[in-house]
Amino acid sequence: MPSLQEILLYFDPVGPMAFHTDDRILNPVKESTGIYRNQGNPPDLDGAKIILAGIGDLRLADEIRSYLYGLSTVLPPGDMVDLGNLREGKTPADTRIGLMDMITELGKVHKIIVLIGRDTHDVLTFGKAYTRLETPYNLAVIDSVVDIMPEDQSSRSHYLNELISDPDGCLYDFVHLGYQSYLNDAGSFDRMGELFFESHRLGALRDDLRESEPVFRNSDLLVFSMNAIRQTEAPGVTFPSANGFTAEESCQLTRFAGLSDKLSLFALAGFQPGRDRGEQTSALAAQMIWHFLQGVNQRKSDYPFSDIRLYQKYLINLPKTGFNLTFYKSPASGRWWVEVPYQDTKHPRSLYIACSPRDYQIAGDGEIPDRWWNHYRRLS
Repeated sequence: MPSLQEILLYFDPVGPMAFHTDDRILNPVKESTGIYRNQGNPPDLDGAKIILAGIGDLRLADEIRSYLYGLSTVLPPGDMVDLGNLREGKTPADTRIGLMDMITELGKVHKIIVLIGRDTHDVLTFGKAYTRLETPYNLAVIDSVVDIMPEDQSSRSHYLNELISDPDGCLYDFVHLGYQSYLNDAGSFDRMGELFFESHRLGALRDDLRESEPVFRNSDLLVFSMNAIRQTEAPGVTFPSANGFTAEESCQLTRFAGLSDKLSLFALAGFQPGRDRGEQTSALAAQMIWHFLQGVNQRKSDYPFSDIRLYQKYLINLPKTGFNLTFYKSPASGRWWVEVPYQDTKHPRSLYIACSPRDYQIAGDGEIPDRWWNHYRRLS
């Protein structure tokens, strides 16, 4: 396994490029970013908080960079390092191994990884990299199609069936956001229910986008497929659709993801540059990354990086169900968590999962929130 600095051997430095910017932006992102431009002058990986890298279509990654680096800076100098573009190996398997090595080594030293320029098939590689870290992880995917099939059709799944069937895998929870019902088979949702996984329909999320925020707070990885965005706003995608999130909603979602103290990998996927118009999709992708970075810069170090016992505590008795629910509210951010008890072999323990004010209101009305119920059944 390579060391942190040896990871640079997997990458080609960022070449010369023109930046799309406005002369009135005095401090663009490129001025505060440590960009790997030549092999003799490597950037400071140790001091960086966020690592950006291009994978897959390298021309596309550079195109997105050209828009991102012209936007107004949102991070302190040195907080982000751009590794350049991942080199293709002699075989696709070699490339996947290089990608896994990079994610694993950066994960060991708690870096936040931003990946641009590939498709959702790489979710399987991301999951295997996190499995190497030998700790349970939670995965969130934003896409128009749920990538899970009934067991007798599992070979048609790109990643999720394989992740959940891996005997050595460490996937604990999976949440899908933004699916469009007419693009999905009913059997996929039956399978999601059997596994106590969570899914959110596009229309329901657009009614109240804030309900997505706890999902990211519970997640370690987020893969955002540009296919989830409507075609008029992101034409350069693999499966364009007349419906989807708007550009503004997509940026709000990535900002929520950046605010999550737990999330450590954010990947954009689903590009088809040949279908783009005037680099519209690349420009939107850059703005989505910018909003993610803004969220990271505004993190509050809430639970699990602070003692939840110091939070405001709310007890709700649900006599009709036989359960008592305990909620916690952060004094720093006003965000909510709920306690899910479970028994291990020696001691009673609790899992604290992020939730929304709406979950608290549902419990106050005498009902069990779906988010709590799914986790409770899985742990039981």
